[in-house]
Amino acid sequence: SSFRMRPEFETRALDQLRGSLAPTYQSTLDNYAGSATFEVSDESFEDINYWLEALFGSATPTGPLPYVRAYAAPTTAAVTPHFMTLQWGQANGVFQLQDASVASLTLSGADNTGVQVGGSIIGGKVTAGTYTSLNDRTGTTRMSGCMASVAIETWTGSTFTPLASSAFSWEISINSNREYRGYLGDCTPTAYNDQKWSGQLRLSLELNDTTDDHLIAMLGASSAILEKQVRITYKTGTSTTERSMAITFAGHSMQAPELFQDRNGVTTYDLVLDGVYNSTLGNWLKIETKSATQTLA
Repeated sequence: SSFRMRPEFETRALDQLRGSLAPTYQSTLDNYAGSATFEVSDESFEDINYWLEALFGSATPTGPLPYVRAYAAPTTAAVTPHFMTLQWGQANGVFQLQDASVASLTLSGADNTGVQVGGSIIGGKVTAGTYTSLNDRTGTTRMSGCMASVAIETWTGSTFTPLASSAFSWEISINSNREYRGYLGDCTPTAYNDQKWSGQLRLSLELNDTTDDHLIAMLGASSAILEKQVRITYKTGTSTTERSMAITFAGHSMQAPELFQDRNGVTTYDLVLDGVYNSTLGNWLKIETKSATQTLA
């Protein structure tokens, strides 16, 4: 896991008509903000909600256990992200990024790993903070590849039957194209807006009698753009102990696949889909989590 915080200054060296070879005699600070990048190597069913809410906005949990949260990419109305204050440092030197939200998010997983989460964060001013002692995380359940399944469905279908012995790994990238801005009189950002969202899903699949159907559809006698819905599910436990994450993505194959990759002697290929609105799903991206966390601090 990793985290990097970057204070950002917009400065100018004032250009003056002087009889001097000095670089400048005066400078000014016009704007200051902050950004960060992060990566979590083994995310839990509980803590992934912090990143999702900072991107999609707050989700009202339904309960009792497990607590269910539903997230969806915006279509007609802008989201209100859950803004965070992020602290970074040590006891004698702590700095914090204020009004932080996730601008882009990447989730990935493989057969022999947990779920990795990474992304870019934008925020307001970076200021000195007060050291806050945190306890070790308890009551969380880590996601593992042995809990996962992948289902590929037709464009109008809703069955989502999991693939058998075919999928090795997946990665989904989501970009809100979010920007912070200020106005005359502001030295730090005071507003934000999202532009058109985008997303892409990549699946690593073994070439077999099931998965070659997608290649045939794209590269057969009548080549065509592949239109599919994909559901990636991580699940463990039952009833009140159930913990899960389900990502449902609808997309088109906007690029032809490379033929092929070699995975230790096994022939594979990457199926890449770019997000496209699907009327059956009512969106192009939905994520649902079930966890032990009722309230996010």
